[in-house]
Amino acid sequence: MCGICGWVDWRGAADLAVVRRMAGRLAERGPDGEGVWRDPSGIAVLGHRRLKVLDLSNRAEQPMQDPGGDVLVYNGEVYNFGELRRALEDAGRPVASSGDTEVVLASLVRGGPEVLHRFNGMFALALWSQVGRRLLLARDRIGIKPLFVASLAHGLIFASELPALLSHPEVAADLDPDSMARWLQLGYPAERTMLLRGVWRLPPGHLLEAEEARVVVRPWYELADRLAIRDDIALAEAAEELEPLLRDAVRIRLVSDVPLGCFLSGGVDSTAVVAAAAAEGACPETLTVRFPNGADESPWAGRTAAALGLANRVERCSSAEMLETFNAWPRIAGDPLADPSLAPTWVVSRAARQRWTVALSGDGGDELLSGYPRLRFMPRLRPTLRLPSSLRRIAAPLLPARRWGTKLGAALATDDEWSAYQALQGVWTADDAAQLCGLREVALPWSPDLLERLTDLPAWHRYRMLDALTFLPERVLAKVDRASMDHSLEVRVPLLDHRVVELLLSLPPRLGSGKSVLRRVVHRLGVPQPPRAKRGFEVPLAGWLRGPLRERVHADLFGSTADRLGLHRQTLQRVWDDHQAGRADHGERLLAVAVLVRWVEQWL
Repeated sequence: MCGICGWVDWRGAADLAVVRRMAGRLAERGPDGEGVWRDPSGIAVLGHRRLKVLDLSNRAEQPMQDPGGDVLVYNGEVYNFGELRRALEDAGRPVASSGDTEVVLASLVRGGPEVLHRFNGMFALALWSQVGRRLLLARDRIGIKPLFVASLAHGLIFASELPALLSHPEVAADLDPDSMARWLQLGYPAERTMLLRGVWRLPPGHLLEAEEARVVVRPWYELADRLAIRDDIALAEAAEELEPLLRDAVRIRLVSDVPLGCFLSGGVDSTAVVAAAAAEGACPETLTVRFPNGADESPWAGRTAAALGLANRVERCSSAEMLETFNAWPRIAGDPLADPSLAPTWVVSRAARQRWTVALSGDGGDELLSGYPRLRFMPRLRPTLRLPSSLRRIAAPLLPARRWGTKLGAALATDDEWSAYQALQGVWTADDAAQLCGLREVALPWSPDLLERLTDLPAWHRYRMLDALTFLPERVLAKVDRASMDHSLEVRVPLLDHRVVELLLSLPPRLGSGKSVLRRVVHRLGVPQPPRAKRGFEVPLAGWLRGPLRERVHADLFGSTADRLGLHRQTLQRVWDDHQAGRADHGERLLAVAVLVRWVEQWL
């Protein structure tokens, strides 16, 4: 696990010092080493920060050069590198190092971009060909590892985090008002769109090829095309198929030359991962974190660990520890990310890093198996959108002034299903975001092409696919990546092995709208069943904004930076007053604006 960056300038003016400075911005991602390489032509410079996980020797240092002259910088892990290594050696290409980096480099040199289909892992990589003067960028199927790109007048730059791009002298801090309004709808950048002009994100499962100023971006893997709903599959059959896939996904993620452990809550997702690890003969330490004012899951986690013969460590988290993340939010997030659960994820990652360098987590289960209330509720909401808007608007004030009541009221005020889903999943509605940014109107944050493709799916499935393609990589995995890498912790997510993802997303509604399949697998692995409903911790954002964060966030919302961004003060005041008076829960809206303001102040 590492941080990568680079600069391609077709004039031959790429500067070593600039890329070294970019790599310095990625120090937390790779505290164990730094490397920078410059092509003799001056066209390309590649930078790398290393976190030692596999092959701790100097043989695995990056940038790594192939005997033919191709050079690789690479962030992540390709877990089936042993199988790929054997294929290389059978073909007469010896591999000197014991990790995966040389295997990835040699496989790409021999097989080209098509070899990406043989990789099972999480990765963002850059391969420069000295002979062909050609750059290849690629990102893993699900989007677990990030890769940001900035287009320049004579080339491009790339990096694992946005602040590294911003340290380049040719990247202008030019905020796009329309992109800002789209960002406010979700609290994170959707698809390729970023807040800055000329800066974008390589989508999951995509690659970029650049040669002589010609840049082509195309998918090498498309999740939606890999799925077909299996209406006839039964629960027992689905569990029988899932168990070996999950066990293998966990097994290949247990390979590490540094200490490794597993997160374990009282939920079925992490329980399934830990049980699969034990079934594969591993004895990892598990970690459970007790949060203030949340249900204590440590008894359930302890019971699971004891049944598997594993040591379970329990750590306590205080509200003060989570609140401290708000001071460092722009640095931790890197690019603006207004997800309240960044705070507990950061605290859990810090606790894990005290003893481990690698952690396995249960992330992904909620997105794949409709774990969010909105995914189960939205198909039932759709018929109400056909009622007159006057009737729907009358119902909104009757809803409870809590988070989901506020979101449901916003959804009822919309006139189409995608706007309604945006109100449930997102932060500011499209209309309110336009008003806040002083625009006549603003489009929904997702591209029309994507929504058109999803509209052909059954109603119960289309929102789950939208989450899998956007919400999962752009919010959930981005949060985990930033919070964990701030502590130089590598987090591996077995439930997002593409084989597991493809199976779970192909299940019919009776199996794909709940955790019954995972529960059956847990039962097959001989582990006590977790509670039927996860009882865990939800960030008390509404109360914090009326209490310990009140003055800080008020200063962000009504300060000079918010004015310079052109945010409509009267709209902010109305939302602030409604929240403080308890008439609605606008915690996510207020946090999003505060995060945006702080990010601008720190990085722009």
